Amino acid sequence: MITGLNSYDFPPFRPPNEANSALIRITRGCPWNRCEFCAMYKHLKFEAKPLQEVKADVEKARLIYGVADTIFLGDSDSLVHKDLPEIVALIRKTFPETQRITTYARAKTILHRKMEYLKAVRKAGLDRLHLGLESGDVIVLERLNKGAKPEEMIQAGKKAKEAGFDVSFYVLSGAGGKDRWKEHAKNSARVLNAAKPDFVRLRTLTIQHRTPLDEKLKKGEFILTPPLERLEEVKLFLESLDVQDCFLASDHLTNYLWAGNTVVYRGVAGTLPDDKERMIETVKTSIDFIKSSDEEIKDSNLLYREGLISSL
Repeated sequence: MITGLNSYDFPPFRPPNEANSALIRITRGCPWNRCEFCAMYKHLKFEAKPLQEVKADVEKARLIYGVADTIFLGDSDSLVHKDLPEIVALIRKTFPETQRITTYARAKTILHRKMEYLKAVRKAGLDRLHLGLESGDVIVLERLNKGAKPEEMIQAGKKAKEAGFDVSFYVLSGAGGKDRWKEHAKNSARVLNAAKPDFVRLRTLTIQHRTPLDEKLKKGEFILTPPLERLEEVKLFLESLDVQDCFLASDHLTNYLWAGNTVVYRGVAGTLPDDKERMIETVKTSIDFIKSSDEEIKDSNLLYREGLISSL
């Protein structure tokens, strides 16, 4: 073992598409940490790691990974770190072969940061920002206690694009619940149409134990969107999207639907607008199957509560 590597500070979470990326932790926790659906970082006080500690981890990362085509910076909001331009420049110097560096970012932080800072981070070599939109519906965002409004999400996306970043927005299928799935679909598309992101990634709201939303579910204050309505929601969302040169993916297990032991829906993926109709047809096929099937359709929420899915 190389001395000191056992103390390397790995980020505990990263996007699925960064599964093969080198992981370097810049901050710990989440500065907001109040979203009703989120189970991450709950016992961790947010902090920006000291610069010297980050520098030491960058050197350790080179020893651990050797080479890295892609790098992800954790935890939830690296743009909080005042020394991020210097850190990213060091990472680029240490990993000259790296093709992409990405990180999570909060819309509020992007809006609070001066354009000069954002452009400095981009110039240093940070390529992509992952933003949790979750929903473009103001009522749904309030229910989720997201801490941002739809117009702020639009402004943050535009500002990040102006600074030169690729922008990836995450949308939570099912976030509107049974009573508001139509508004959630239409308004999420409206926000994305205005923000013009480079990537859209769908996740299905899977309510985890001991989250505030779990308590609301138990009290009947939130009703899950059933599988059929969730597919109708995705279809309406796709029909309402009007973005150019944007890649949409459903790259997460939570999007799957099962009939018995068979997966009957794996999500959709494609470039917008070219693949829009094909993706809509994929969703329609799954809707028709569910309507005609006598089998129970299981989603990630049911499998999670049955203990068949433990890690999200």
